[in-house]
Amino acid sequence: MRKFRFRLEQVLHVRRVQEDMARAEVMNANRSAHDAAERVRQSIAEYQTRVPTAAIRSYQEFETALFFADTAAGAVGVARQAHLDAMDVVYARRADWYGARRRVDALERLEDRRRAEHELETRRAEDRLVDDLVMARYATTVGARTRGASQ
Repeated sequence: MRKFRFRLEQVLHVRRVQEDMARAEVMNANRSAHDAAERVRQSIAEYQTRVPTAAIRSYQEFETALFFADTAAGAVGVARQAHLDAMDVVYARRADWYGARRRVDALERLEDRRRAEHELETRRAEDRLVDDLVMARYATTVGARTRGASQ
């Protein structure tokens, strides 16, 4: 019997490669989001060190401390926004990955159906062959008996 060969094997291979690439992009986006979250934590820690303490100081010192605290607070806001943007990228890449996975799943289901059909056709062909062999032996046996009885 002929061997099963999925006609869309090359397409399935390409789709699997696309899925792997999409998974890698998700992993990279997750890494970037994690790094952005770490920058938020660092910015908050920096801000907490910049908060002015209750101490007697000159107006210039107070303004300088307030400027540094305000700058650190702005850095926290910027870091949080960068983290939100990184999470948006993660969600988009994850959606791309799920789409690629669905395309691979569809082709794999099609391959499974074709493989099952091929196995069924193979079994039917084997059954026909066995039937033909049995019928040929039966015809030979019946023919030999009728010739032996007529002699």
